[in-house]
Amino acid sequence: MRGWILDLYPGNPGEMVVWLKLENGEAVRLVDRWSPSIYIGTDTKSDFEVPLQALRNDFVWTRAVQKRERVTDTGESEVVEAKLKDAKKTQQVAGRIERLGPFGTFRLYNADVPPGQSYLYEHDLFPLARCEVEQDGGRLKWELKDDVQDYDYILPNLRKVKLDVEVVKEGKLAHFTDRIDSITLKGDDETITIDGRSEADKLLGLVRAIQDADPDFILTRDGDTFLFPYLIKRAEATGVAGRLTFDRDGTIMKLPSKGGTSYFSYGRVHYKPSAMKLYGRIHIDTNTSFTYFEAGFEGLFELSRICRMPLQTCSRASIGKALSSLQFYHASKIGLLVPWKPTLVEHFKDRNELLMADRGGFIFEPKVGVHENVGELDYSALYPSIMYRKNISAETVRCQCCPDSDNRVPELGWNVCKKRAGIVPQALKIIVEKRLGYKKKMDAKGADYDKYNERQAALKWIGVCSFGYLGYSNAKFGRIDAHIAVCAWDRKILLDTSRIAERRGFEVMHGIVDSLWVQKEGADREDYLELKAEIEAETGFAMSFEGIYKWVAFLPSKVEPGIPVLNRYFGAYQSGELKVRGIEARRHDTPLAFTRCQMDILRVLAQADTVAEAKQKVPECIEIFLRYAKALACHEVPASELAFTTNLSKAPEEYTAMTVQHAAVKQLVGEGATLHAGEGIRYVITDYKGKDSKRVAPLDMIKDETKYDSERYIMLLAETCSSVLEPFDSGCTAAGLMSSYEASRSGTLD
Repeated sequence: MRGWILDLYPGNPGEMVVWLKLENGEAVRLVDRWSPSIYIGTDTKSDFEVPLQALRNDFVWTRAVQKRERVTDTGESEVVEAKLKDAKKTQQVAGRIERLGPFGTFRLYNADVPPGQSYLYEHDLFPLARCEVEQDGGRLKWELKDDVQDYDYILPNLRKVKLDVEVVKEGKLAHFTDRIDSITLKGDDETITIDGRSEADKLLGLVRAIQDADPDFILTRDGDTFLFPYLIKRAEATGVAGRLTFDRDGTIMKLPSKGGTSYFSYGRVHYKPSAMKLYGRIHIDTNTSFTYFEAGFEGLFELSRICRMPLQTCSRASIGKALSSLQFYHASKIGLLVPWKPTLVEHFKDRNELLMADRGGFIFEPKVGVHENVGELDYSALYPSIMYRKNISAETVRCQCCPDSDNRVPELGWNVCKKRAGIVPQALKIIVEKRLGYKKKMDAKGADYDKYNERQAALKWIGVCSFGYLGYSNAKFGRIDAHIAVCAWDRKILLDTSRIAERRGFEVMHGIVDSLWVQKEGADREDYLELKAEIEAETGFAMSFEGIYKWVAFLPSKVEPGIPVLNRYFGAYQSGELKVRGIEARRHDTPLAFTRCQMDILRVLAQADTVAEAKQKVPECIEIFLRYAKALACHEVPASELAFTTNLSKAPEEYTAMTVQHAAVKQLVGEGATLHAGEGIRYVITDYKGKDSKRVAPLDMIKDETKYDSERYIMLLAETCSSVLEPFDSGCTAAGLMSSYEASRSGTLD
């Protein structure tokens, strides 16, 4: 039979279940007799007998094989491959082996590679791959009819529905004890509403509706954190828990055995809820899927195919996990094992070498103020391109086999391997090349523009994270020396770029890592394109010319006005298109009404062709501020558009001072909500000067007619508007805008 791989997961011990979406639209369940292997290494061969005897009932068979244990190994060594009986117990078995001797006696490999991904690696398959499959006894024989390198691959007709539930709230928040009001299942062609009957009937009606619609994807908002657990609890309360199933496998819905986890990353605490997965169809929680939020379905499909992760796993995975899966696949192709626990350490450096090495990318501080006719040039995926083109990987930087290599790290002089391609460059090759290919296809502005844009956006995030992951302590194939080498190459490239620009008479206005803003009196588009071509020819890295700004404003620090901020700027290209970075409209925590007001002001300023013209439009912009301020004063702006968003930096009980965030947390906990460090909350300020928890109201506990603190919101709006007006008029500070507002109220505004 022929079709596309839709889903796969371990079934009974020794089985892998694969769902195939056939060309006629039917989904078929296939079973392959298969289980994964783990690998055991030890320094003394006689030690192998210990785990093999102690856990013989967990293995189908064992055998000695030759594999590369460490990414730095140039040759293979003997390890034991142990074929597991039950794929679901892989890490449990690995843990038992590790505890059979002192730490380090047994080295475990491939123990935390998910079984579905191992199956895809082993058979050289990927999700949504078009295949022919033949059943031969208990085994499946695959013939791939697809190519992961393709840009215009064929996908099946995938049916999608959105599931939503209205709850009869007994209190201010929805609880598992509240009754179901109605259930809505919205597809592409019709919307089904289930209401007017008992809760049990509604739940069973939902089960039947899903069976009849037979969707491939079910989309929810907060399905992992609330909706699915709520439906399970209501099914238990109404006696139909044993009939509640939403997937194609007929699996009864149950609460996950483990709760979500809080973790710290890049200076922030995050929270990841336990996944509520389906079998044979895909559940996507749009509130927890980063890939879906940033790149839509096409981006999710592309990432899942390239990184060889099941769709449901990929939708919830961090970009780092997706990148790891891609590296694991390439490791499997060259016989390199994946360590359960990373063991690579940094090369020793004396203090002088460390001082030289431990630096980031190069930066030219921006010239604060508003400037005209500035051109912007950006390198295309510079960091992943450096890793790919310069062969930067944990095992290649300062390798032992190529001390005389002519591929040297700038400034540091470290050698880079010439005899073998690193695992990181091998993995990034397809990311770099396919993203450039999609961007070229986007240049045609054809009917598939949006599709290509979503796919390249997903690949962009892999590239963005690949550099940071190279220096991440838990990365399987990462090493800080490789991370340092990429930074050294970036510094050289940006310095070379600036010198080329200055040689052609351009002045550098700002530069940050892979972007450069330059200015030259009288320069036109052709001058910038010639500069771009010369830079590409001399550096060997591709660049894009973003355009010429009619005007661009580089902003100072709000705390220290004399110090420029690298990533806070906004401007209008000659086309009229706006580009904004770092200001309130770009922040996820800014209330919707504030974002709308700031963008309305920027659109007026973007009509100006010069800085002088923009200054003339400031009075019109002030009128926009006054209009929004008056709407706030009259409570005409819905409270839902004034919600601030914040992530909890700690557990609720750890808050002490009654900040606005703590006030919101205290009310939510008081209403029975369970909150974790890293979770996001949204709140509206109701009495900023108050001293108790009533200073704010959590968004989930208010209605649009809730009275908010209009005075506080007007002051905050003035600060938001001053960010984009003060560069054009020094009188448009927050205080100056508030004076204009007070004058307008008293009728004295000119």
